[in-house]
Amino acid sequence: MPTTVVAHVSDLLGDRTHHIEFNGHLTNHVKHAVVALAGIGAPEQVIRDYYKSYCTLTPYGFPVEPQRTSSVSIEEDNWREFLGKRAHFSAYTRFFDEQIAHLGSRGAVAKYAPELLRGWIGAFTHATIHLGWAIWSDHPAMTAEALAYLAFSFVPVHLEDAERGQTTDPEPLSTLRRLSDAWSKDQAFHDRVEAVITDTNSVTELHPELNRSGLQARVASIAHSGIPDLTARPAWIAGADAAASRRALRRAVTLLYLASPGDFVVLHLITSLFALEVIADTLDDPTAENTVYDLFATGLRVIVAAERKIPTTAKLEELDSLFGNAEADRSPFAAAEFDVTARRAWLEDEEHNPKLVFVLRAWWNEDRWPAYRHAAAQFTRTPDLPPSFEEPPNE
Repeated sequence: MPTTVVAHVSDLLGDRTHHIEFNGHLTNHVKHAVVALAGIGAPEQVIRDYYKSYCTLTPYGFPVEPQRTSSVSIEEDNWREFLGKRAHFSAYTRFFDEQIAHLGSRGAVAKYAPELLRGWIGAFTHATIHLGWAIWSDHPAMTAEALAYLAFSFVPVHLEDAERGQTTDPEPLSTLRRLSDAWSKDQAFHDRVEAVITDTNSVTELHPELNRSGLQARVASIAHSGIPDLTARPAWIAGADAAASRRALRRAVTLLYLASPGDFVVLHLITSLFALEVIADTLDDPTAENTVYDLFATGLRVIVAAERKIPTTAKLEELDSLFGNAEADRSPFAAAEFDVTARRAWLEDEEHNPKLVFVLRAWWNEDRWPAYRHAAAQFTRTPDLPPSFEEPPNE
């Protein structure tokens, strides 16, 4: 079904005209928009017009940039050498094209994604989103590009497993409550987070371009700091019922978004969770889902701490009481409302909005939880860039 949905715009997903980033480290999101718009029923001409418009001038006010060449050859014996160096993207793309030709898309993802996903928060999760969208679309060229972007932007989400603790959280919302309590009541934790995000220059491992970013520097610095409250493995990760964990995690992230409706940062946790689910479903490994959820749970805490996007426990609990046991949307009016939201998304210059609707509509289709419908209508806007963008990129 997904392949059929994007078949009429598959050529756009295979376009290699442009680099994966522009103005330093801003992600070229245009292919995400193609998939999302197709997934929510936008006509072909709307999608093609969006693609052309975005490539001419993105919502950030900059055009995308031409594809870059690389003189380096990435091979099986050196592909790890440049992880996270923000270099040789085209060489990585050629390497993964070859791997997909040899192993098939599923085989290449199974071989390389488990290691690459340890750096899934790189490029502010956009490389992971790129891979999830590519797999969902069953598009080999985009899949190679996504694996290359994960290598290019790799930022480890946590330190070695041996250095991590474990919490007793029985389900994902408990993990969010624990984080909220720590942020509001544990002064030592609060101060340690603030110390890291106010002085990212102290983390010498960061690529200079990330410090120009601000947001990506804060995320990478918090991940590198290994703060126990952010990296400990929640007990629910090892739960026996994977389907229940998936449902609970989706709902927890949606409530987090409703706690800050329209928030650009939290929105990425919804779209990246969808991508990680798709990737986990592709991996031929019974432990893949737990591993992916562990990475996501840590990345979520790192990101919301780095950006101070932690709601109060009282707000989370109130939202849970509002929606937690809500009856499923069975009325045709609910479906009609989602259709209106999708049509609104067709009109948006900011591509994160059709992506939000695409994901939440997919989740809503499974169990008709009303909170997905409410959250999907809370559109975001393109954030203002920090003053650092007045300086040239550090590439």
